[in-house]
Amino acid sequence: MSDIFVNCRIETARMILRPYAMEDAPSLQRIASDPKVLEFLPDDPLSLEEVESIITWSIGCHKSNSKKKLHKFNLSILSKETNQLIGWCGLGPADWDQSLIEIYYTIAPEHWGKGFATEAASALRNYALKTIEIKKLVGIVAVENTASNKVLQKLGMKYEGQLHTVPADCDPYFLGQNLYSLTQ
Repeated sequence: MSDIFVNCRIETARMILRPYAMEDAPSLQRIASDPKVLEFLPDDPLSLEEVESIITWSIGCHKSNSKKKLHKFNLSILSKETNQLIGWCGLGPADWDQSLIEIYYTIAPEHWGKGFATEAASALRNYALKTIEIKKLVGIVAVENTASNKVLQKLGMKYEGQLHTVPADCDPYFLGQNLYSLTQ
């Protein structure tokens, strides 16, 4: 069963989505530390060692993922034209409600405005619904992140309102964010 996670390869017209690999670390670290990217993420800049640790953890998650229990499903987004890593996307339990599966994506700022986020997220949504057989996806995005709100809408996700409560152990960053959902 973990084959659909460990050996995943999703192709779109312009991209390849595949599980993180250790050689992705420098590119992932560069994107994850970009101030433009961090404006819309609850994270601090990451060191190369921290990114390598996340990659190792992600590989382990892929091996233990199943259709019944998704731990985390992190994918690198590669440009077919350049073979360069231009972002990441994935699925995992939502921080604010572990019973929900969240779809997420990040594209390097130099590639914003070209439809890459929508293309990658659409391909991942289809994989989640058809191959992994997830019944409901959620997405959360900052109110002021107009582009990302549009991506979730283009995925067919329904606006549910703003998130007003989170568990005590959850990052309060998520409070006030726009919540979207898609039920199969």
